[in-house]
Amino acid sequence: MAASGTDRLSALPDEVLHHVLSFLPAHEVLPTSRLARRWRDLWKSAPALRVTGVADCLNPVWFVNYVDNLLLLRDPGARLDAFAIDLDDSDFDFTPLFPTYDSIVNLWFRHALLCRARALSLRTTVGVYIEDDDEGPLGLPDAPIVSQDLERLDLEMVTLKGRALDFSGCPALVELKMKGCAILGNISSSSPSLKHLSLTDCLMVHDDFSRPRIDSPSLVSLVLTGFNGWTPVLGNMPLLASAIVRVTAGCDDMCCKNSYGDCDDGRCCGCNGHYKACDEGRGDSMLLKGLSQVTELELSVDSNMFIVNGDLELCTTFPKLKTLLLSEWCPGIAADLNMLACFLRQSPILEKLTLEISKVPKVRVQRERRFQRFDEQSFACNLLKKVEIKCEVDGRVREALSILSSCGIPLTQFKIQHGNKASGR
Repeated sequence: MAASGTDRLSALPDEVLHHVLSFLPAHEVLPTSRLARRWRDLWKSAPALRVTGVADCLNPVWFVNYVDNLLLLRDPGARLDAFAIDLDDSDFDFTPLFPTYDSIVNLWFRHALLCRARALSLRTTVGVYIEDDDEGPLGLPDAPIVSQDLERLDLEMVTLKGRALDFSGCPALVELKMKGCAILGNISSSSPSLKHLSLTDCLMVHDDFSRPRIDSPSLVSLVLTGFNGWTPVLGNMPLLASAIVRVTAGCDDMCCKNSYGDCDDGRCCGCNGHYKACDEGRGDSMLLKGLSQVTELELSVDSNMFIVNGDLELCTTFPKLKTLLLSEWCPGIAADLNMLACFLRQSPILEKLTLEISKVPKVRVQRERRFQRFDEQSFACNLLKKVEIKCEVDGRVREALSILSSCGIPLTQFKIQHGNKASGR
């Protein structure tokens, strides 16, 4: 308010005031109606809503009723660009709301779809779960997510199963992100709009001992990192240009005795579960075939993970691959050497190779091998222009240089980086 008494803030255009309101959490939006007559109904048409917890709130039931009324009183004809539900259990105790907490959050989520939100995010630190002895933990209902307007969907700590994983009913969806989610089934979308998929630290399982699948032929980028459970089967993705795949020890497809998941030890959960989960797809590539059309690939695989070894044995080719980064790679591990050899052999137009050597030396395990010796193979690296080796241990750099030199790669193409320092060779 200026000294003359003029309310300059209220004189701003609606678009500017709506932009200001979009930064406020939902419980701070309604009080703005008291600022001036101009603000009385402005909140009803704000293009963005953020439902967040209220720190030190002693009455969560009041908070739920508040958000319910805020949504019901909103102008039904107003455009909604973004709707965010961000519930952190450090804000207040959700315990009094169980078991109805799940249905409350789902109601807000579905209301956002009805409001034609273009960007929708749902994050919860406690997980959207209810306990049901018959069905197990549930999150979003087993029903399709349908919206003609939704373009971006971001989910964190949410359980999805069945039809909730079919995004074909969202023809405008471009970007889908899931973090820390429980994915109980197959992710699918026949919509040509879905271009970007990111799955980080998710649990991936299926109800009937079959492997979860990812079928989205229109994807151009994929991030699949730190998942737990079974390795998903990647469907045909002919437009996929870039991918980041990191398989860590949380994956169930692990065996410290055999590199192909067939150690014949009845006590090995990895190998036994592997065959139970993939009887219908045995003999076909599970992971790498779906990545075969990428031009840029970042791959990090635990040395005990046998799915990639089986895929490489099927001689998947990468006809478009130009940039390859192998992270957590170790020159003294046969599985890692085999992976490098296969990529060098099956990537005819590879231009840049980066090896990030594992900071922690991997354990050399004595086990059955079907790998061909690295120095007995032939490679066609005619287009390879640059090789970067990132490592903090000099001895392993020399070992990597020796291996790559045996492929016929001139030493002038190498760049060595020790920690934050880089040097050419």
